[in-house]
Order: sequence, then C-alpha cells, then structure tokens
Amino acid sequence: MSDEKMKILQVYRSEPTSDIETLVGVLNRDRDADEFKLYLDQPNYDVLVQKIYAADKTVCWW
Repeated sequence: MSDEKMKILQVYRSEPTSDIETLVGVLNRDRDADEFKLYLDQPNYDVLVQKIYAADKTVCWW
C-alpha cells in the first residue's frame, strides 16, 4: 500500500469567501493541496496547465 497522498488543485476565479475557504479546508484534508489564483492581474497559464497535469483532482471555484 502506498503512503502517497492524492494531489488536489484548487483553482480560484475570484477571491474565495469564508464559506469557500471552509469547503476547501475539508476537501484538502489528508491530501497534498495546491492552488492557483486566476483573479491575479497576469495569471501564468503555462503554470496552470502544469499544475492541472500534476494533480489527481482539480476543483474550480467560480
């Protein structure tokens, strides 16, 4: 049995509310979590694609 944790990526279109932060905390539990913020001025889409391929699961928050 592998000890490797599932990798999850959280992608935010806008700044997360407190409710979304709570849900993200639940989803990230016992997982290797990463995030990408689309709401930044100049998001690097090459980095986003790399993170998507590296993740086992991707969740997008609009």
